[in-house]
Amino acid sequence: MMITYRDLCYVRVHVDDLKPASAFATDIFGLQPADWDETQARFRSDARGYALSYTRTDESGALALAVADAKDLDAAQSQLARWAPRRLTVDEALACQVKAGLAVRSPNGVTVELVWRPLISGWRYHGPRDAGITGFQAVQLACTDITANETFWTEGLGARVSDWAGEATFLAIDAAHHRVALYPSERDGILGAVWAVESINNVMQGWYHFQACQLPIIHGPGRQPTSGAVFVTTKGPGGMFYTYAAETQEGPQIAARGPRQFAEGPAAHCAWGSPSKAPEFLGGRRK
Repeated sequence: MMITYRDLCYVRVHVDDLKPASAFATDIFGLQPADWDETQARFRSDARGYALSYTRTDESGALALAVADAKDLDAAQSQLARWAPRRLTVDEALACQVKAGLAVRSPNGVTVELVWRPLISGWRYHGPRDAGITGFQAVQLACTDITANETFWTEGLGARVSDWAGEATFLAIDAAHHRVALYPSERDGILGAVWAVESINNVMQGWYHFQACQLPIIHGPGRQPTSGAVFVTTKGPGGMFYTYAAETQEGPQIAARGPRQFAEGPAAHCAWGSPSKAPEFLGGRRK
């Protein structure tokens, strides 16, 4: 059974305090505030109603993929049967700002929500500062069992492997090189999220901006050998990595050539040799 996806929809991250987390998302990273209440704050980066949600209630976190048709939810429910998916209740769908959806827990503990008819804003996105953001691009997941997670994403969700870097796995659901990346890790959960920016100039401006704000540079500036993306990464609320990326490959040629195997080690994660403070971006085999 085929599941047709439209795009990567949003990521939900647990934080202890919404106020400082929101200040990071807007003033530092450049996302636009959307709606908020006492337990959740949402932020826009493109035409979506929101791409990032900070929550005080969901400790495991979640990411959502938008499907093309309601029938795709039926197909997904059958295809994911061994992982026990469930339909979102009316209240849950309303809270997620979608018409309908289903939720399933991935092997690394993160909830994956397949959603139909997510809310689109009628207003043009503009951040409080000009970071050059053009849209929400990808989510990175930390996995203690990389094999189980790759099976879940390929056999259960129907994602396509575009490349491997050592044991790290890059997964595509559309024409982009990847929307989800699985990294072998000593922990499970959401590792990071990536936002596309207009050009390498914005990546470098982001690098200087992070340093001026006294934020750690976790990785980069660099170029990812697998996707071709130029990137810079810092660490922010929820213990998550936040990345600006430009020049990420996309197009039918990626699927046509098939997945490639890159060598284990740091060079598979940065062709420029930038240092990294994250073990996940240094390579290392897990089960």
